[in-house]
Amino acid sequence: MSAEREVLARVRGASRKTSRGAIEAELAALAPAPSAPLPGDDYHQALIQNLERNGASAARVADRKEAVAALTEYIASRYGQRRFVAGHDARLAALPWREGGLLPRFGHAEPGDALSVSFAQGAIAETGSLYLWLDRDNPALNNLLCEDQVILVYAEDVHPTLERVWDHDKLRNSRARPRGLMMISGPSSTADIAMQLVLGAHGPRALHVLVLGGGDE
Repeated sequence: MSAEREVLARVRGASRKTSRGAIEAELAALAPAPSAPLPGDDYHQALIQNLERNGASAARVADRKEAVAALTEYIASRYGQRRFVAGHDARLAALPWREGGLLPRFGHAEPGDALSVSFAQGAIAETGSLYLWLDRDNPALNNLLCEDQVILVYAEDVHPTLERVWDHDKLRNSRARPRGLMMISGPSSTADIAMQLVLGAHGPRALHVLVLGGGDE
């Protein structure tokens, strides 16, 4: 404890001798950290490739109608039925579910729900990650309880690097700040015990991502 107190005392002493302006100048002079190399120039495709490396599946669709068609095929092929749970996110409510014969239940996931559908606020190409806001309309439980999860994201909300997320106007200037933010980079897995990979350790065993729009770039 004496060593800890000595270190903290030195830190406090050093900070008191440095002006706010000097600290800001040093921060401004720091070069940005290098980002991970992308597998290609198109960062929408890079996102998909990195998601697949993380154990997820992913595809691009042109619009909301194609998204529902892709969801119908995915859900029917895996479960033979068309029921799932989705949050009250306005972007999910606006999808033409009836055209695909899908039967969403809007609310939070409950025991027995096999699949959930969520809408990401954005995605990060360099890590193959999606970030989702957590609030009353987007419950965290929907990202954790079900065996299978489908996440949709608009192509315009895909960023090449993590740093770009924090600078994005949608996050920085939003009037309705979320309760939390969850990063998802693939199905839940762990290899802590005997180096044996186990899926579904802390969340879904399978993740499928649909990137809406963007076209060929």
